[in-house]
Amino acid sequence: MSYQIVAFGDSNTRYYLGDTGTAGPLEDAWPARLEALLRDRGRDVAVKNEGHPGIQADFAMEHFDAATKGADLCVLGFGTNDAKKLEVPLGEFLSEVSDVLDQAGEAGIPLILLGIPWFSEEVAGRDVQARLPIWNESLASLCDQLRIPFVDLYTPFLGDPERWFNERTTPKRHLSAAAEQRVAELVLPLVLRQMDR
Repeated sequence: MSYQIVAFGDSNTRYYLGDTGTAGPLEDAWPARLEALLRDRGRDVAVKNEGHPGIQADFAMEHFDAATKGADLCVLGFGTNDAKKLEVPLGEFLSEVSDVLDQAGEAGIPLILLGIPWFSEEVAGRDVQARLPIWNESLASLCDQLRIPFVDLYTPFLGDPERWFNERTTPKRHLSAAAEQRVAELVLPLVLRQMDR
C-alpha cells in the first residue's frame, strides 16, 4: 500500500482563487504538486488534500481525527484566518494548535507544520499584518520545543506579491499557482526525511 500523506489546512492548502471566491484546480494545489515531486523520485505515495477555505485552528482541533484517518504523515497549515481576527489572541491560537499536536502524538501520526503566509494589510489592517511575524515566531518556537519540522511560509513570499499571490483585483491573500509549487518544494525534503526513517 502506498504511503499516505494528508495535507490538512485552509484555503492555501486547497488553492483558492481570491478574486472569484472559488476553489482553483486541485492539480495546482501544493499537495498535488508534492505528490508529483515524490512520484518523480520513485516514491509510492498519495497526498490527500484536506484544505478547507475560511476555517481556523478550532476546526483542525475538532476534525483532526477524521481528516487524518489512515495517514502516515500529516502536513498541517492553519493560522491565516485566526491571525486575521484581532479578537483571536495568540495564546488561544497556540492552545488550539497544541491540542492538534497532542492529538497527532496520541495517534502516532508524524507532523510537519506550515507557517502562516504573508498577506496584504488591505485584508484586515496594519495591526493584523503586524501580528504575522510574531505568530510565526511563536509557531516555530512551539515546533522547536516539540521537535516538529516547521516550514516558514512568511519570508519566502513576502517580497514579490505579484508573483506569489493570485489576486489581481482584490487584496492579496491567497497563494498563486507558482507559490503552491514553491510550498511543495519547501515541504519535499522534510517529507523525504520522514519517509526514510
